[in-house]
Amino acid sequence: MRLLVSALVVLVLSGAGWGQDALEGAAEDEASRLAKQTQNPVADLISLPFQNNTHFGAGVSGNKTANVLNIQPVIPVSISEDWNLITRTILPVIYIPDTTAGLPELAPGGGDSEFGLGDVNFTAFFSPKNSGG
Repeated sequence: MRLLVSALVVLVLSGAGWGQDALEGAAEDEASRLAKQTQNPVADLISLPFQNNTHFGAGVSGNKTANVLNIQPVIPVSISEDWNLITRTILPVIYIPDTTAGLPELAPGGGDSEFGLGDVNFTAFFSPKNSGG
């Protein structure tokens, strides 16, 4: 009886690796499918990229640093069985330091740094759901 139980335990423990291989294969297939979709500009995927632009040497004295962070969501919306509407928005978040510091002739009362939103740029594209061959 002990031999039978020991054999079953060995079978169960060794079989756990078989299930792991199947799971790893499925994960690799899913990763491959997602990689292909991310390369397709009309794929049905929501993306939220960020682009940061740092500007060194800003201001009159050239020793300030300004920064612009662009938030750029891309959102596809299904509008029929055959068509998607793909929206892309660019939302800039801007920081500009006081560029007149140390130059009272340019800003007698002293300048202020600025932080806020820039102009929003919205675009929309119609795209077929199936691109075909």
